[in-house]
Amino acid sequence: MVEILVNAMNRGVKVLDWTPQPEKYKNDNVHPCVRNIPNFAGHDWWMVTTPYPSGDSSVENPILYYGDSGDNGVPPSSWQGGVVVEDTPAAGYNSDGNLYFDGTKLWVFWRENGTPDCVEHNVSRGVFGRYTTDGIVFSEKYYFCGNDFSIVGLTGDTEMCPCVINVGNSLKMLATYYEFTPNRRSYGLSIWAGNLEQHEFTHEINVGILRNENFDFWHFDIFVHDNKYYCVATAENPNAVYLGVSDDGINYTFWGTPLISTTLYGDYYYYKPTALVKDGILYLWHPVKANGISTIWMDSRNFNEVLEILNNGTSKITGANNI
Repeated sequence: MVEILVNAMNRGVKVLDWTPQPEKYKNDNVHPCVRNIPNFAGHDWWMVTTPYPSGDSSVENPILYYGDSGDNGVPPSSWQGGVVVEDTPAAGYNSDGNLYFDGTKLWVFWRENGTPDCVEHNVSRGVFGRYTTDGIVFSEKYYFCGNDFSIVGLTGDTEMCPCVINVGNSLKMLATYYEFTPNRRSYGLSIWAGNLEQHEFTHEINVGILRNENFDFWHFDIFVHDNKYYCVATAENPNAVYLGVSDDGINYTFWGTPLISTTLYGDYYYYKPTALVKDGILYLWHPVKANGISTIWMDSRNFNEVLEILNNGTSKITGANNI
């Protein structure tokens, strides 16, 4: 492995180090998803995380937090709320929370694995969702889609780490397209068409991504800035956060230089990042694990400076790794 000596961003500050029911969730948070929604339910910022203390998937439940803007509208330095959107199932486990605002309702999506509701819908894994208009009370639970991995002789998933976004005028769910056995490897993204009224995501295509061959695309989030789509992602061994770019919201090419990595900062376990650009500043949220507990940190830097560093470092990957 080549030692990474350059990062495009600097280490930031801790912004979330607690959970509700600390005896159950151990104040542990991973897999953040942050959205800026001005004046929604009296707050501007919303985040969903999933606890994962010591790898305990039984408590990997989506928890919703809110925050208020600081001076000049900057993201919050601390988060409040802590509403458990979906509690521990009788069997299997939850994972991979995601937020989408449809203009009036905030949707929280998550992925279930081997739960009774998966069995009811005859799928091994599925994406479910609820919505809220106040951040406190939630709708009933809806089933949206199930695993569509169908390569003969292999097992895998095409709806891991769901990310619901608008691509042009269409609602899409993008998710990791991943083989579990006999090999553990990423194929890229699966693309699903979304219909919130019918509570349905319909699988359309699978697409590869252009990335460093050492970067095993695992968990990700997407934001839009200046008519381009950007993807922040980590490998399953999350020792670096990488940035990709797309003109169409479907096909992504990644820079080889990371936004942040353990090589420079000694941190551990950036398990799924989330990011957005506000007033020209790139804000990046990710977990950091210390003493067995993961807390959420926020890094920030002028986005043009970030892009300059990336473009002057290792160039965008333009070789293989597509499917």
